[in-house]
Amino acid sequence: MDRVVVEVPINNGFSLAGPSTTPRKRQVRFSARHDIILLKEVITQNPFSSKEPGRIWARVGEIITAALQDESFEVDARRCRERTMLLLDYYKKQDFPSLRRFGTERLYAQKEDLLHEVLELEAEKGLLVSGESKYQDDELRKRTIEELTLPEQDKPNITITPTAEPDERETMTELSAAPIAKRPCQCCCQTYSEILSFLEKRSEAEQRLREEELALRREELEIQRSKIALERERLGADRKERERRFELESQERQVILDLLKEKVLKG
Repeated sequence: MDRVVVEVPINNGFSLAGPSTTPRKRQVRFSARHDIILLKEVITQNPFSSKEPGRIWARVGEIITAALQDESFEVDARRCRERTMLLLDYYKKQDFPSLRRFGTERLYAQKEDLLHEVLELEAEKGLLVSGESKYQDDELRKRTIEELTLPEQDKPNITITPTAEPDERETMTELSAAPIAKRPCQCCCQTYSEILSFLEKRSEAEQRLREEELALRREELEIQRSKIALERERLGADRKERERRFELESQERQVILDLLKEKVLKG
């Protein structure tokens, strides 16, 4: 707790009052076991697919706090989200030393599998958002084309009638009753055609851009999966090499013990 000294004015002067204590929120540190519990809960709740991710992250924090109540481990939505994003960032950058920190090889392997699942959930969110954006753009384009291609009689007709005297009103009524010949407006037709052409070109360009982005995202995921597979193979090879060395050392020690026993018996 922080120690704060408060000065209180007495008789036009200052005197020192007693120390005031302000409660301070306890800083928690995630261990490898805490990371695994967090990632499992994130996969279960999946805040990436929710329209209210803040509420889901808050639920994750409440569940973890309740599960680790005996350890006085208290986290909120922001702390859970920041820790998850940090682990994902390590995983994307292949920063394996940071992921292995404060944990055994078994815990690291489990954490790596969970991070792979969380990364897939995040990628699915990106694909879903792109699909919704595409659907909204297509709907907007359809509505615009329908409005521009409406027949002349279906378009809203707004007439402004000025205030006039009784005689003038009769004259205007007679004039309005007379048939008016419709003349095609080449300027409007040309403008509508240009707008439609522009919208179609922009939609095609946006569609190509979205397809390229999705292809790049898929390639990145494939590259990350390949790197993870290579890292697993390397770890497996290292483990086998350590086991082979341990077996050779055990055999050497056994041979030395047999020689010592033979010497003792002969002596």
